[in-house]
Amino acid sequence: MNIQQLGSFLAFRDRENAPELLVLHATAGSTAKSSIDHLRGVGLSYHYIIARDGKDTSKSVNAQDTEAIIFHCVPNEKHAFHVGSTIPAPGGLGINKSSIGVSMANIQRKTNPEAYPARQLKALDELLAHLKTTVPSLKFLTVHAVVQPWNRADPLKIDAKKLAAKHGFEFFQPTEAQIKAHTPKKTK
Repeated sequence: MNIQQLGSFLAFRDRENAPELLVLHATAGSTAKSSIDHLRGVGLSYHYIIARDGKDTSKSVNAQDTEAIIFHCVPNEKHAFHVGSTIPAPGGLGINKSSIGVSMANIQRKTNPEAYPARQLKALDELLAHLKTTVPSLKFLTVHAVVQPWNRADPLKIDAKKLAAKHGFEFFQPTEAQIKAHTPKKTK
């Protein structure tokens, strides 16, 4: 597993509790590095961003069959800014306060979505297994589209329920009442 820590972490805040939830995302950007630059500029962050390959290629169709780079962007014990939802995590705190955000470099077109290269999916599998053993407080896994359904669809074509079961996590799905209560007024 090729984890590369950023020389200067993305935006974060101190965390008062251990993370309990993993949230999977897709960057909707070209390369992992371009997404990191964008996030740095707007003050947002993920804990990890997984490139398509070892060269951080900008499109899956051009990805080489090389081990994908996993960029470590925020320390696991810190609070990153990756979800814009007030739906509470399983323990009742805010999702950003209670989670680790993992994003896949992927353009995420709704029509003809970009495929994930096999090595990128392998890196995701390896990272989830690594986090399961190194962050024992993690009990749940979900995706951005599930906790912010009014304006997010990412990550497209990832079977999070299957990944959760494979790695010993419980899949987190907020209730319809929680979604309704936390959907911003202008999108209801």
